[in-house]
Amino acid sequence: MKKIITAGLSFAMAASMLAGCSSAPAEDADSGDKRVLKFDSFSGGNGEEVFTKLAEAFEAANPDVDVQLRFEKELPDVLNKENAQGEYSDVVYYNLGQPSGYTETQLNTNEVLDISDVIENINIDEEYANSRIVQYYGDGKSYLLPLKTTPAGFFYNTELIGEGKKYELPTTWDEFWALGDQAREDGIALFTYPTNGYFDNTLNALLKEAGGEEFLFNVLNYEPDVWNSEEGKTVIDIISKLVSPDYLYSDTVSNANAKDGFTMNQQAVIDGKALFMPNGDWVVNEMADTTPEDFHWGLLPLPALEEGGERFVGSMTEQVWIPAQAKNVDDAKAFLEFIYSDEGVQIMAESGNIVPTTDMMDRVAAMEDGYTKEFFSVYNEATPAFGAFAPYNTENLPDFDRAATVFGSIDSLATGEITADEYQSTLADAWVKLSENKLNAE
Repeated sequence: MKKIITAGLSFAMAASMLAGCSSAPAEDADSGDKRVLKFDSFSGGNGEEVFTKLAEAFEAANPDVDVQLRFEKELPDVLNKENAQGEYSDVVYYNLGQPSGYTETQLNTNEVLDISDVIENINIDEEYANSRIVQYYGDGKSYLLPLKTTPAGFFYNTELIGEGKKYELPTTWDEFWALGDQAREDGIALFTYPTNGYFDNTLNALLKEAGGEEFLFNVLNYEPDVWNSEEGKTVIDIISKLVSPDYLYSDTVSNANAKDGFTMNQQAVIDGKALFMPNGDWVVNEMADTTPEDFHWGLLPLPALEEGGERFVGSMTEQVWIPAQAKNVDDAKAFLEFIYSDEGVQIMAESGNIVPTTDMMDRVAAMEDGYTKEFFSVYNEATPAFGAFAPYNTENLPDFDRAATVFGSIDSLATGEITADEYQSTLADAWVKLSENKLNAE
């Protein structure tokens, strides 16, 4: 019997499908003679139904294993308390880049298991396998497994922008700014952002567009002079122009810093008050209740720097990993491998989640028409860009906040509190400190 322990609200399952509502550790459940595999996830995101299906299929193939699913709205708080008592999950689904920084903290303290053997045994796309997301320390070993991937570009209304619509879809940055000038005359902003953290995938794409894969790698690895380069200036100038008063939706910053205000900025695109925003495919379901029937989401890759230039789009992943002190490592690794099996990939795809296998685009092409297929078609015209910042020694820099420095400063740019030159200087200074305090695996 599947045991689900939840302390948060599910986006995908009705309460009647839940086997329990206790927030007690999953290991308390009676599993008889079966080996327990504890899977802990934050509540939300992909919902619970897809994981229930994965767990049931895994149990059918491994009848001696009892997969115990738990979904917690405040997962880091729960796991930190349990870890302090010597209790650990076997598999954790919690992404990099979250406000709590929980996954980064576990990585930086060597609390995440090396899963290089799993990566060798699965059909994972080589670019993802060799990325800094998987090989977090850059030491050739793998620690995080991409659960799914999705393009993360500029989302917009195809009923308003596109061929035969009110506004033409831009292909270059010059056309993008010209569209902003045109829309402003109609009282519409060119751009908004849910919160400053949504610039993460946009930044990866901008870095790759400005200087290629090498420049993206150098920035993510804290090469000290990157922000003083021409490529660095190009990136900063584009970000600064995006959030300038000429192009940014006027309520963006105040909404972004209000409780649940990110949805108000997303609603601005739906309501036609702003044309574009950085986001991911989850926005469709997230805003479904307030999206009218005559609205249709589209995904724009970054405009090219010049006519006919190469275009890029951020590609985000969500990650699962195994704690270094997990009790049931063998079954945990087998479960991760199962996600990449034909059956696991199909279960994920049926829920609109694309696992980054070598044949993922063939699977997308075979899907029924819908948003997943439409969004992934962006790869027909744009090159994916993805990566993760290298770890740094937080003990040596206890008062430094990388996310606040890189992304939080964008709010200050938008309000005029700092200039583009000051933003560039802030990043350049930060990269000197980070380059001197890079963290390597022990």
